[in-house]
This record gives sequence, structure tokens and C-alpha cells, in this order.
Amino acid sequence: MPIKEEIDSQIMDLWDEIFDLDDKSKEELEAKYAEWREVEPRLGEGVDEFVMHIESMKGISDESMLIYKEVKEIKVRYKQQKDEIQAKIDALNKEKERI
Repeated sequence: MPIKEEIDSQIMDLWDEIFDLDDKSKEELEAKYAEWREVEPRLGEGVDEFVMHIESMKGISDESMLIYKEVKEIKVRYKQQKDEIQAKIDALNKEKERI
């Protein structure tokens, strides 16, 4: 049976994975936003505002919609990965409480 220090170490490693995923996600999204800005000048108004505009489906080019879908996929993929790691952290915390 692992001791609390080993579990704490595993939890810290998992948090490092989450932070790494945050960094990778940010890098991917920034690259995708830069690509998006080339085809969609309105993106300069702000990403959140523009996403609301897209979701209302008013005058958006096919290329812009494709990039929008890719951005959504990136966000979903990283969220799923982070949720899986968080579940492992939660399980380790429960195990630590039983020790």
C-alpha cells in the first residue's frame, strides 16, 4: 500500500500534466487564433464577442467556420484530457484519505 508521500508525489505529477496541457492548449489556440485573424478581421473585436457572433450564424465565411470548429475541437480535446487527469487526482486523494 502506498504511503501518503508517494500519493502526494503522484498527485503533484498529475498536476504538472494538467499545467502542461494548459500550456499546450494555449499555444495551439493562439496559433489557431492567428490563422483565424487572417480570414476574419472582426476577430480583432475580441474572441469571445466574435464567438457569440458566429454562434448567431450571421455572415460568417466557410473558412472562418472551419477554423471556429477546429478551435472548439481543440478546447474539447484538452478539456477531456484534463478531466481524465483530474479524475486520477480525485481517486488518489480518496486513497490518501483511507491511509
